[in-house]
Amino acid sequence: MTKHIQTKHKIQNINRKTDFNELLEQSMLNKTEKQMMKMYYEENKQMDLIADELGYSEQGIIRMHKRILKKLESLL
Repeated sequence: MTKHIQTKHKIQNINRKTDFNELLEQSMLNKTEKQMMKMYYEENKQMDLIADELGYSEQGIIRMHKRILKKLESLL
């Protein structure tokens, strides 16, 4: 299993919303990246819907998600 998949599983296993929000606040993510993560992990939105709402292509959101996971690896 690749590192970004492991990181995704760790994020999915965060039980409390406050813990997830603390992780995002500790990170060096920008506003759009934080919004994307909240939409995906808290609101359970699909990548295509996130892309439409944020004005990106679906592939752009998928790439953004992978970059974010790399940034969060060290915090988990």
